Amino acid sequence: MATDVIMPALGMAQEKGTLLNWLKAEGDSVKKGEPLMEVETDKATVEVEAPASGILADVTAAAGDEIAVGKKIAVIVAPGETSTTKQKSTSALDQDPLPHPLPKGEGKGEGRAAGSKFTPSAKPAAQTRPGSERILASPAARRIAKEKNINLTSLKGTGPDGSVVAEDVLRASGSQAEAAAPGGPPKIKETVRPTAMRRIVGERMSKSKQSAPHFYIGMDVDMSEVDKRRREWKEKGEKLVPSINDFILSASARALRDFPSLNSAYTDKGIQIFADINIGMAVALEEGLVVPVIRNADLLSLQDMATQSKELAEKAQKKKLFPLDYEGGTFTVSNLGMLGVDSFVAIINPPQCAILAVGRVAPRAVPEGEEIAVRPMMTMTLSADHRIVDGAIAARYLQEVQRLLQNPAF
Repeated sequence: MATDVIMPALGMAQEKGTLLNWLKAEGDSVKKGEPLMEVETDKATVEVEAPASGILADVTAAAGDEIAVGKKIAVIVAPGETSTTKQKSTSALDQDPLPHPLPKGEGKGEGRAAGSKFTPSAKPAAQTRPGSERILASPAARRIAKEKNINLTSLKGTGPDGSVVAEDVLRASGSQAEAAAPGGPPKIKETVRPTAMRRIVGERMSKSKQSAPHFYIGMDVDMSEVDKRRREWKEKGEKLVPSINDFILSASARALRDFPSLNSAYTDKGIQIFADINIGMAVALEEGLVVPVIRNADLLSLQDMATQSKELAEKAQKKKLFPLDYEGGTFTVSNLGMLGVDSFVAIINPPQCAILAVGRVAPRAVPEGEEIAVRPMMTMTLSADHRIVDGAIAARYLQEVQRLLQNPAF
C-alpha cells in the first residue's frame, strides 16, 4: 500500500513550508526514518524523515515550492508496486508571485536550445516611419543632438520602436553624467523573491507595530564588573567563559521576577502573566531573524546559560532549530553589539509585550565624583507595549537590570 508524503507541520502556528531540497530522487529506494527532504519554515531548516520504506514516486513538488501544511507532495510505494495517480508537478514558477516572463517561443519547443542562455537582441539603429525619411526621435533627443552636433541617423535608439531618446544622444556625446539627467524611474537590477523566513518575519513585525503601541526607554550600564569577572575566568583557564550576552540574558531574566507585567501578553481574554521566564535570544541570519528560546532562564547559572546560548546560536546559524527550540518565549533580548552598534530600538516580538535591545560595550568618559573616568559602557533600550506597561515600571525594570550587571553576584 502506498504511503503519502505530505508537507509536515513543524510549528504550532505554521501554515506553509518551503521545500528546499529533495534528498532522494523519484524512483530511489528509501528506508523509513532516513532523511527524505529539507523543509524551511519561518524559523529554521529541518530534515524530514521518510514515513515508510519503499520507492519514492509521484513527486509533485519541486525545490523552492511553498506548500500548504498537510498537502500531499509524493508517495512511497512498495517495490514492484505502481502508483495509480501521477499528478502534474507543481513547480516553483507556478506558485511564484513574482512575474518571470519567458522569451518568445520558450516553453513551446521553440526558441533557444535547452540549457542555452537567452541574450536579448541588440537595439536597432534609429528607425524611420514606413514611407517616410523622418527619424523616430523624441523632441528632447532632437534638441540635444542639434546642440551637440550629433547625427541622429548614426545612433541606435533604445526607446519605443527603436526611437532615439535623450539618453541615447547624451551617451553618444560621452556625457555619462548628463545621460542620467533626463530622469525617469530607477533601473531595476533584479527582483528577488523573499524567503519564507524573511516574509513571515516582515508580516509579524508589521502586525506588532500596528497593534501594540510601542514606547522606548534607554539607560547606560557600567560593564566594569562584568569585564572583571570574565577576565578572571580567562586567567583561571576556564573552558567556557560566559559571554557579555550571557550576563545580559541572565540579568534580564532575573529582573523579570520582580516585574511580572513585563513577562506577559495582551490577549482578548485579558493580560496573561506567564509563570515561566523563557528568554528569546534574537539571532540575525541573512534570510531573516530567528529567536531561539532559553527556558526558565532565571533559574540557570551563568555557566548553564553560556552552554545553552552557545548551542542554540550554533543550531540557528546552521538552520537546525526544532520547534521546541523557538516556541514559548516570554521576553526577548536583541544584541547588536558584536556588529559595532552603539544603540538601537527593537520591535516587540509578538505575543510578548517587551524586548530589550543592547549595543556594544565601549570605553566612554563618565563623571566619577568631581573627576572624569573612562569606563566600559553599554546602552540598553527597552521597547514595551503601553497597553500593559507604563513608563515608570519599565524604568524600574531597567534599573534592576543595570544593578545586576554592575554587581554581578549571580
